[in-house]
Amino acid sequence: MRRLSVLLCVLLVLWSGSWAGSAAAESSSGGKEEPMRIMHFVLTGTVPLERARGFVNEAQAAGFTAVQVLLTDGVMFEHAPWKPNASAWTKAEFQSWVGYARAHGLEVIPEVKLLTHQEKFFQRQYPNLMFNAVSYDPRHDATYAVVFPFLDEVIDAVHPRAIHIGHDEAFGWTVGQVSKWLKLGEVMIPANLFVSDVLRIHDHLKAKGVETWMWADMALSPAEFPGAMTRHLHGIAAGYGKALRDRLPKDIVMCEWHYGDEHGNFPSMAVMQGEGFRVIGATWKREATMRNFSRYALSRHAYGLMATTGAHVQQNDTDLVNWIIQASGALFRNPDAAVPPMPAPVGSSEGRG
Repeated sequence: MRRLSVLLCVLLVLWSGSWAGSAAAESSSGGKEEPMRIMHFVLTGTVPLERARGFVNEAQAAGFTAVQVLLTDGVMFEHAPWKPNASAWTKAEFQSWVGYARAHGLEVIPEVKLLTHQEKFFQRQYPNLMFNAVSYDPRHDATYAVVFPFLDEVIDAVHPRAIHIGHDEAFGWTVGQVSKWLKLGEVMIPANLFVSDVLRIHDHLKAKGVETWMWADMALSPAEFPGAMTRHLHGIAAGYGKALRDRLPKDIVMCEWHYGDEHGNFPSMAVMQGEGFRVIGATWKREATMRNFSRYALSRHAYGLMATTGAHVQQNDTDLVNWIIQASGALFRNPDAAVPPMPAPVGSSEGRG
């Protein structure tokens, strides 16, 4: 009888361990965890510290669990490649804001515009390290002598779970975009250099115990997802789209935006999840899209949902920013929630794409 009792105890311990391992696996995959609810804003230009604390208060009240902040010349860092603007926060002020956000229950995810959109990062400080007018050149070790010390400084200052590395809108796949972003005779960054840059940054962050997040637009093509708004899917050139996804580490968190689609299905999320990626769905200010994408993402147990504010913070569209925070916070939890009508924007921000 005693042997039977011992055997039952052993089996119970083994079963408990198996259940715990299974639960941990589900948690790490995001399958059973509550999705992150992330507010996104750009820390650039004149954003007073008290105003940024106000965003934290509103995000907490609206049920957000994290804030993703795009770092550019609005903050002083010793290793930043940019020239800080006249009203830039000191690093100590930024750290105090991070502490304030965490004290209010919000995780802080720094975003740095790497490879593309170098008007935000290199800011013409390193013309010899540029591949074209908007992308730096991953073929030079000197490029990473700028990138890595800055990332290390951010990690030491914030100790974040993840850093969002940008990599969106490698402009140049249409005549209109070439004329808008690239100089005469320039070409967009080729996919092999795009991939090599992601891999090098991903490996550096992983060695530091930091997750890599990135925008997914260059990894999605209109041909693969007919019916979706083409301005959100930029993986058109050779080597981009699915070919790009096939070469990316699956522990990268893919953040895909849908700002104007009003249909009910967003198969790009399901496809990337099926390939092993965790996916965050990002919305902006169109209520129908916020509702439908939230409903779809929640049904897919997405890793998270992100509310972007575009340039409305810098344009002092206070009522609109407040509405985005409040409406997104409600719809990210309940896609059928009632929200007030969107106020008219003061500026003319049109968002990505």
